[in-house]
Amino acid sequence: MSEAFAVARAAAARASVQIRELDTLAEMTAACALLDRIWQIPPGEVSEVRPSLLRALGHAGNYLVGAYATDGPRADELVAASVAFFGSPPGGSLHSHITGVLPGAGAGVGAAIKWHQRAWALAHGVGRVTWTYDPLIARNAFFNVTRLGARPRRYLVDFYGPMDDGPNRGQPTDRADVEWDLRSPEVRAAAAPVLAGRPGTDGPDVDALRSAGATVALAVGDDGEPARAESAGGATGPLLIGVPADIEALRRTDPAQALRWRLAVRSVLGAAMADDARRITGFARSGWYVLEGKGPA
Repeated sequence: MSEAFAVARAAAARASVQIRELDTLAEMTAACALLDRIWQIPPGEVSEVRPSLLRALGHAGNYLVGAYATDGPRADELVAASVAFFGSPPGGSLHSHITGVLPGAGAGVGAAIKWHQRAWALAHGVGRVTWTYDPLIARNAFFNVTRLGARPRRYLVDFYGPMDDGPNRGQPTDRADVEWDLRSPEVRAAAAPVLAGRPGTDGPDVDALRSAGATVALAVGDDGEPARAESAGGATGPLLIGVPADIEALRRTDPAQALRWRLAVRSVLGAAMADDARRITGFARSGWYVLEGKGPA
């Protein structure tokens, strides 16, 4: 557990933030306003979370934190917030419902919150954290899989239904269900550079995998469209699935193409994740999921 707290302190120092638990209703109200701002919720619309809900979750002992800047013109300003609650099995899991970082808050703030969340969970006897993320957002996939060592386990189709916030408006809300095994070798390997003050890895070497015969099941075509490069049927080696560099920008400029990407990734990645013989083992910064055989039980 001392390792987890040391990593959390190093990540917070690197990001120039202090992670503090939200204790007062005023702090919870500020966190709700911040999350609405991040998710582009118009005034008068339904908020992502409400202060009364955070009050209840906090009273029940769940995870509510804010990240406050420690340096510069934003010193002591709330720049990020996170809400998580205990899940199943009882006493063994924490579900991270929402974590948001204010644009321009600086590098590493999201990582500082997640490493704090890991330390907090372990201190409360919890060894696993789960959450969902949009598998089409490459930066989130890279952060979750490579920077944190978490592993997506299931593909969830239109999980939240229609949402009217800025990032999700007009698009199906497909999600990947992530499991973060807080003591796993993958997580410890991801934590080591943070503790040592070194840059983390860029993820798998996709060129080397392709040279070694990996199957490309989905790629970004020259025209930006999803290109099903090869059939994954019968492939026994690593499987590569590419996603656009910035699907969020594409949703703003060409929502029809963004929807085609949603359906393509649902079809290819969803099917691959449903295959009991494969699992996601990495995500390259260049925008590729890597799936490999699970090996013997």
